Amino acid sequence: MPIALFEDWLQATEAPYAGIQRFVEIDGSQPAGVARIRKLLADHFVGEAVIMRMGGLDEAADTIANSLPIGKRTQSGDLGELLATEFVDEKTSFTIPIRKLRWKSDRKMPMHGNDIIATRPKAAGGVTVMKGESKSAATMSRNTITGAAEGLEQHDGRPNPSTLAFITKRLYEEGRDAEGQIYKTLQAEGGLADANVVHWIFALSGKDPSNLLANAPEPKKKAIKRRAVAFVVTDHAALVAAVFKIRHGAKP
Repeated sequence: MPIALFEDWLQATEAPYAGIQRFVEIDGSQPAGVARIRKLLADHFVGEAVIMRMGGLDEAADTIANSLPIGKRTQSGDLGELLATEFVDEKTSFTIPIRKLRWKSDRKMPMHGNDIIATRPKAAGGVTVMKGESKSAATMSRNTITGAAEGLEQHDGRPNPSTLAFITKRLYEEGRDAEGQIYKTLQAEGGLADANVVHWIFALSGKDPSNLLANAPEPKKKAIKRRAVAFVVTDHAALVAAVFKIRHGAKP
């Protein structure tokens, strides 16, 4: 069941820059935000269907705990990607096809490939593709945001072919052939025009990164537009620590 994160915890506030959405933590609401995020961990890192096949949360507790990231940097990055994923599904018309973090090979390390890939059907046929980079830090730096913009420029501004192939395989494995066909087509020569790509940067921080997002290098291709989202929390380190404070074998 969907859990709304952006109602009682993070509140939309007007950013002083075009193309940037800003969500600021409501005073005193971090415990509520932590509680909501923790309810999402099992699905993002293991998957509800797998947990049910294992016999429920109690039976899957060790697997869930051993799938969650360890190390402050990895935890911070994974939390940023989780929030970005939830934002796309809850607040945009794009659809993220899979919970990519379920397939991490090492919980000490970040997931490789593009952080966010999502699609939106076009009225005339085909899809618009969101290519997103997620960043998370107590204090966001100019170099970090510039690095995100430069990361979006890789592969000629289009999605990483390896990420598209990864998504395609997972969709076909799950019997979602119609969706798999979309991602298979995106890998073909000429399968994605620049005008059908939009770049997004997501930044989770303890200090407002809106100014840095507004001054990040523009996409090199004029046909590719970029948007940005800032998630501003009162205590970034405390948020990360509280979200992943789970004992071995304990339920999230």
